[in-house]
Amino acid sequence: MNTSPTHTPGQRAAQLGVLTALALVAGYLEMLLPVPTTVPGIKLGLGNIVVLFAIERLGARPALALMLAKVSCSAVLFGNPQVLAFSLAGGLLSWATMSAAARSGWFSLVAVSVIGGISHNAGQLLMVAALLSPAVAIANAPLLLAAGVVCGAVIGVAARGVLRSIAPEGDGRDVAGPADRPRAASPSDAQPARSGTSTDPAFQSKDSPDA
Repeated sequence: MNTSPTHTPGQRAAQLGVLTALALVAGYLEMLLPVPTTVPGIKLGLGNIVVLFAIERLGARPALALMLAKVSCSAVLFGNPQVLAFSLAGGLLSWATMSAAARSGWFSLVAVSVIGGISHNAGQLLMVAALLSPAVAIANAPLLLAAGVVCGAVIGVAARGVLRSIAPEGDGRDVAGPADRPRAASPSDAQPARSGTSTDPAFQSKDSPDA
């Protein structure tokens, strides 16, 4: 995790800006997809692909900044203050659990995403219980937690594909082709030819024992 090289503050800001824009576009596309359920709060979570990417490649702190920017901009563009509260609660809990799971090294990327999906919906349920009604949160908990498992697995598989297709910065793999790589020295290269002796059989003396 966190395999990227050191960046200047300007480079980090630009990188987070690009990732935030990608997360917002993913969230907007998600709004266009119909969800086959009447329970509010269930969504695929396409923007979490970008958050997972940030956790794996940039680390927990940049991923937190990305998540906060994504939630804030999404609420301003597509939601309202209530949506901001629910998304912030789910996003913070999801970020915390995914960062801890990824740092532990005990879980695969798909498992980390499943943990994040469950945590995100659990955070939203806690906010529902605090702002609306605990009974409503309890009634919707089984379906929301099950949806967190399914959606988290789908997002984890997608994030794994993205990470495999984009090499980490500073990784020299696939940069130089076989013709560009230096040839390994052979034992014959390390042995200098004896003075007055040619290595070409055509120039060996006929009087030599090998003739």
